[in-house]
Amino acid sequence: MRQSADFVARRRRDKKNVILLTGGTGFLGSHMAVELLRRGHFVILLCRPKNGLSGARRMRQLFEWSDFPAGDNFRVIEGQITQPRFGLDEETYAYLKDNTDEILHCVAETAFSEAKRSQLEAINVEGTRHALQLAAESRCYFFHHISTAYVAGQQHGLCQEQYVPQARFHNAYEQTKHAAEGLVLETCQAEGIRANIYRPSIVYGDSRSGKSLLFNAFYAPMKLAHYLQTIWERDFAENEGHHAASMGVTRDDDGVMHASIRIERAETGVVNLIPIDFLTRACLAIMEDSLDGDIFHLVNDRGDALDELLVYMRRVINIDGIRLVSPGHLEAEPRTALEKLVAGYMDVYQPYFYDDRIFDVTKAQAILARHNITCPQIDYAVFSRCIRYAIEVNWGKQLFSEQQPE
Repeated sequence: MRQSADFVARRRRDKKNVILLTGGTGFLGSHMAVELLRRGHFVILLCRPKNGLSGARRMRQLFEWSDFPAGDNFRVIEGQITQPRFGLDEETYAYLKDNTDEILHCVAETAFSEAKRSQLEAINVEGTRHALQLAAESRCYFFHHISTAYVAGQQHGLCQEQYVPQARFHNAYEQTKHAAEGLVLETCQAEGIRANIYRPSIVYGDSRSGKSLLFNAFYAPMKLAHYLQTIWERDFAENEGHHAASMGVTRDDDGVMHASIRIERAETGVVNLIPIDFLTRACLAIMEDSLDGDIFHLVNDRGDALDELLVYMRRVINIDGIRLVSPGHLEAEPRTALEKLVAGYMDVYQPYFYDDRIFDVTKAQAILARHNITCPQIDYAVFSRCIRYAIEVNWGKQLFSEQQPE
């Protein structure tokens, strides 16, 4: 190893370690940047300009959104994760080589669509390769990689906190994140760099405030329901509900929409949800304690049933009539046009809504217990905060006065 565990601990304690963070304008990356800065670390933020905003302005925008009075213990460097050496000039890249002690690699493309495979490979695989190139060429002694619990692919049952080669995946996202893990372990072992791999499940907004920067996965059914509810409300206001009625939709005197929508139920499995505040605290605790490097699942040890989430959704979005049915029910009575629309939108998430994978948390829990960190459960209060915030910012379209970051 390039440095001893004692050296790593001492550098962190004395706040002499310089951390390069990729993906600082993303969901997890922005939260990690704020918490690292809040704890006194010097952070180099690799960002790209977007929509006419410089990388520095995008980070300032996020600090403002986070109500964080950023000081001067950070530097923003504009670069492209998809390019070798991040597309930087020699002087800037030399600065990174001379000053980077640890790398926290948060940047990722999270799309599931096969049409996005080239983008997924460019960011999740090649982007990781470029970050590892810097680690190998610099004085870096610790590489922290944000992965996903779903590198387990189509494995069933118990998934260990270790790297297991997989050949079958539900989508290109899982496959590219699995490939990235392999690169991290191979490169770091060859270069004598310590490596932690953090594997979160499905991440939603802050459990305390409801705030979020990303509105996919957990938010997808609610986003679709709210979209339909908005269309139907307009139809009732402007067209006496004729179009809604043609889809079998009615509205009662209390304003509640009634739409018969059957969703196919799997026999077993739950959806595994964790809030961003838990994930941020858990990552930092593991960074602090895991000085030799390892792999950790950061998941909800209980999981949530889709039935319960649908009850919450009805209360927040005022749509009734959505129900789960067995596959045989749909075979006996084919889907309506409305049900086909919903199914087409939701099918990509099916493996995660009824997930029978069980994620071992032995190593993660040993650390989190020492720090008294537990994952909050998503009750109605938490659910409603998150969804009402999403609606307030129009599912991310009105997060900022200027163009939002990715």
